[in-house]
Amino acid sequence: MYPYLVLLVVTSVANAAGTSLWVPTTPQSPKPYAIKKGLGIAMAGGNTYPVTGNSSGKAFCILNTNAGPTPGASGVFPHVHKKTYENFYSAKGRVQLWGQNLDAYHANTSIQQTRILGPGDIGAIPPNTIHTFTLLEPDTQLTGVLVPGGFEEFFFNMNIPPSGPPDSESPTLPGAGGFDMDGLAKWDVYPQLDFVPRHDVVNGKAGPGNWYDGANSLASGMSEPIWVAKNYGPKFLNSQDNRHHIITPFVTGLQTNNTFSQGTITLSPFSRAETRAPVVKSAVATAFMMEEGQLEVTVEGFEPASLIDGDIVFVPPNTPFSYVATAEFTKFMYVTGGGAGLDAELMAKAKPWDSAFYPPQSSNLVVKRGIRI
Repeated sequence: MYPYLVLLVVTSVANAAGTSLWVPTTPQSPKPYAIKKGLGIAMAGGNTYPVTGNSSGKAFCILNTNAGPTPGASGVFPHVHKKTYENFYSAKGRVQLWGQNLDAYHANTSIQQTRILGPGDIGAIPPNTIHTFTLLEPDTQLTGVLVPGGFEEFFFNMNIPPSGPPDSESPTLPGAGGFDMDGLAKWDVYPQLDFVPRHDVVNGKAGPGNWYDGANSLASGMSEPIWVAKNYGPKFLNSQDNRHHIITPFVTGLQTNNTFSQGTITLSPFSRAETRAPVVKSAVATAFMMEEGQLEVTVEGFEPASLIDGDIVFVPPNTPFSYVATAEFTKFMYVTGGGAGLDAELMAKAKPWDSAFYPPQSSNLVVKRGIRI
């Protein structure tokens, strides 16, 4: 049992009539909120920030990059973070990501890895890992999760130049105005300009490990990148409360020193119409980003919010909330601000599962256009 998460068996979450959970842009301090797809703090280059360090109490940042490829350039020069985890999740289109542990790179004791990430694939980059990426399709959405929250101030304070070697005449990196390489350390960014990304990809990968040719396991720690192809990672089935959760973790507290967790949950509607969603109260920050289906989230003190593709809800620590799928096969990505959040509680009462689908449910519910009523 995880002591930091309590499931309260009650019939409903009290609501304050007229108090909407929806906000037009990312708040500047932690509070419960829901935000529509494409909204949030926006920057040039197709970047939006629906969750920031300010809005999450420094727990994490969620960044969406909607853009296409830049001919002849990567998204950013190869670099390392010493304190920041950075996970790259392909929500739409294709992204190529490279990664290699810095110490192993210098000692020549590991092999550089790269993967082409399609929708639902992730590359998880821990601190002290060289990485760079490029977008491959005209309509790509790359969702980044950065931990701890606050790293986004780097993006807010400067424009990212294209990759490439430094100017021979200057200690800056190329781009609009360039970067002072020495000054990047204040943002936890350390360029690795001798790193040459490999381009010998076959079937979406180069370097050791499975991709779509076998199961992707999670490491006991996180000194090298973790790669999880859609539905090829570990899965767990929780069938409590007259509904099914399929939890697919990308990283857990075990891989992040209990700093955060990330994965997806596929949720069924209730098998019995009279079932009420249990109320969750977690000691860590929690965010959901919708992928498909429809999810109704009720936070104590707010009206229920119905989320569809691309919408995000954020719930601060110790805030009661409940959630229910109102369409079959409702799927969302989750991020929690610690190793003992909602996903850990669900997996503690789950069994290993080898399918992307939950078991069929017998039900006498009426279905209209895919929504159970």
